[in-house]
Amino acid sequence: MKIEKARCVSESVRQEMTAEALAVAFDMGTHMGRRAVIDAIAVTMDSIGDPLEKVWLEDITGKRRTLKVGEAQALLGDRTNFRYIWAMPESERRNTKSMWLTAVTIDNLAVNGAILFFALPRGRAPEFEPHLTLLRSLTQAGIVPHYGFGYARQYGSPDYFALSYVRDNAIGAIERTGWARPSSSSNHRARKPAERPYGEARVPILDIFPVNVLSEVHLRQKLAGESFKDWIVRNTGPESLVPLTAQCCAWVVPAPLMGWVSEQLQGFGMTLRDPPVRYQPRAARDLRPDC
Repeated sequence: MKIEKARCVSESVRQEMTAEALAVAFDMGTHMGRRAVIDAIAVTMDSIGDPLEKVWLEDITGKRRTLKVGEAQALLGDRTNFRYIWAMPESERRNTKSMWLTAVTIDNLAVNGAILFFALPRGRAPEFEPHLTLLRSLTQAGIVPHYGFGYARQYGSPDYFALSYVRDNAIGAIERTGWARPSSSSNHRARKPAERPYGEARVPILDIFPVNVLSEVHLRQKLAGESFKDWIVRNTGPESLVPLTAQCCAWVVPAPLMGWVSEQLQGFGMTLRDPPVRYQPRAARDLRPDC
């Protein structure tokens, strides 16, 4: 599919477009200032025919610079600390950030870790396939998330979708779950799981989305005598669990089952109420977010 230059898309059209987005969290032990991060983003953008051209980086001193891909790879090869990274694909050339359609950003100032956000217009690629490509590329390099979700949302007004969404919605949503952050070298948890009724401890997820990035901490929890992993396999099929590493997988929930699965898991105390974003099927005519 030919990639349309984002700057050629009018504001009115952009507001009615829908993005397929992914927000994933990494713990403090996961160093995001590595060449492998840029490599994974580049592989993903190549897979949709929208090559990565430049990388905008803000370092820990607040200094901002725009780098060519090779320069960014060399810089991050030294495990550089940073505040923010924006990956600029070819389709966003000479476009203002507030009007971007394809966004790959990393917020390294999030509490207790980093948040990666990736979104592109719906219909540009098979549903959530590029997002799974990014997850595979990251985990193959040992960059393993501990929680995340893929969902659909409307772009909305400029300066809302990418610039503020990560901070105002994705980070807040993920922090609401109180998800455990296991150390990469042990089973120690940085945060205690939430206490649920009847004395059962839970590490909840926000809600059910088309793609749910789950850690082993999530999967080994017990639901009515069986592990969450076994419950998933029994109810949505083994093919719905996409292994990423031994400690992490992506749970791809079939659209017809999402409502039922959400209701069941809410009954187990596995999900939180009133999530800020929900799934919108591709066939839906009303694409307004319900947040």
